[in-house]
Amino acid sequence: MKVLTGDARPNALFPFICKLDAENEVDDPDNWEKANPMLSEPRSGYAQGLFDTIMEEYDDLEDDPSNREEFMTKRMNLPVTDLERSVAKWEEIEATNQPMPNLLDRECIGCLDFASIRDFAACGLVFKHEGKYPFITHSFVRKEFADKYYSYSRKHDAEMAGKRRFAPIREWEKQELLTVVDEATINPKHVVDWFLEKSKYYNIKKIIADNFRMEILKEPLEKAGFEVEIIRNPRAIHSLLAPRVEMGFANQQFIFGDNPLMRWYTNNVLVTVKNDGNKEYKKKEPIRRKTDGFQAFVYGLYRVEEISDLNIEESLDILDALNF
Repeated sequence: MKVLTGDARPNALFPFICKLDAENEVDDPDNWEKANPMLSEPRSGYAQGLFDTIMEEYDDLEDDPSNREEFMTKRMNLPVTDLERSVAKWEEIEATNQPMPNLLDRECIGCLDFASIRDFAACGLVFKHEGKYPFITHSFVRKEFADKYYSYSRKHDAEMAGKRRFAPIREWEKQELLTVVDEATINPKHVVDWFLEKSKYYNIKKIIADNFRMEILKEPLEKAGFEVEIIRNPRAIHSLLAPRVEMGFANQQFIFGDNPLMRWYTNNVLVTVKNDGNKEYKKKEPIRRKTDGFQAFVYGLYRVEEISDLNIEESLDILDALNF
């Protein structure tokens, strides 16, 4: 820079800096030649191969934005400070595939994310078990939405349509991880019935969710006998729980079982660090890449310390062993 500004003699040094002028220029491939003069037309065979490689790396950012810093530095010569990250490394997400322990009669926190009654809804149960947090979950998906964005009904054409890569809904349906409903909106009764069925096997202390759709769910859940807690400011608990979430993934404390739907939900989460340093869980892509199951899990973690790590029989055994 001293050579360029005249503060130092050139000394046979010719500074030639190739880079983008602004970060948003990366979204137009015609600008890439600013950082890579070789990409200027007409391109040689080698240059075309390089362009194709860079394009593949750019497209991959949609699935994994955590590589953006490296891409902008290596390919565009424009180092950026990227405060957005995946919620966990893929290896950490895969590590949630642990055998589900026997949770019969154990206390748990019910949780749900019902942000949009026109696409997805997720409900679940969070437990404490030997220092870990097992999570049982189920989702409901509107057929029209699944058809439009995931080619659900066109099972033979789904891969060619390029949509199955986002969510193999039919496969997850066969695994009974979700239920596809052919309705104008997802009926809240499905969620209530799911919790009622699970209450036959588990001790649901309360059900917790944000306040966005609870006006249609609170009353039927309470009539079914459940205690309901509404989170007034769900974004505030994101920052509060961020350390627990990070430590949980890093130390393999979260147990989802062999649940590819839950792994997909989690991998779709983008952690945004705000100016005040607080973290917020958002979506990597607003429409196709859903996070409902993960958000429900976070709501459950919010109150998980209110439950015991013992089932009823174990508690009675402990009482019997005490010498009064």
